[in-house]
Amino acid sequence: MVRILFLTVMLTMAAGAGALAATDGPGNPGYGRGLANDICGECHIVSPDQEYSGKRLGPNLVERVRDPEITELALRSYLQTTHPVMPNIMLSQEQTDDIIAYLLTFKERAR
Repeated sequence: MVRILFLTVMLTMAAGAGALAATDGPGNPGYGRGLANDICGECHIVSPDQEYSGKRLGPNLVERVRDPEITELALRSYLQTTHPVMPNIMLSQEQTDDIIAYLLTFKERAR
């Protein structure tokens, strides 16, 4: 519960203005899907067809990113900040852009 609250607070603080929720920014959503599955999928739900398993420790990112306050800026801040409840994963700028581009596709589907 504390982990989910921490993630929610971090993403909300970084959200800033909702107008920054650009979905046409840099990054390749196709590559991002593969990266999200490989890097994040062990502990987070990162695709609508992903099954839950006993190792799900983090929030469902598909549902979380649909929150209007979760913007590209919020995701970028979250992915570039270390978290005590997560492994310290170092993403390149390109990987970060790709994962963000992929996650932002769920905003389009929610409309």
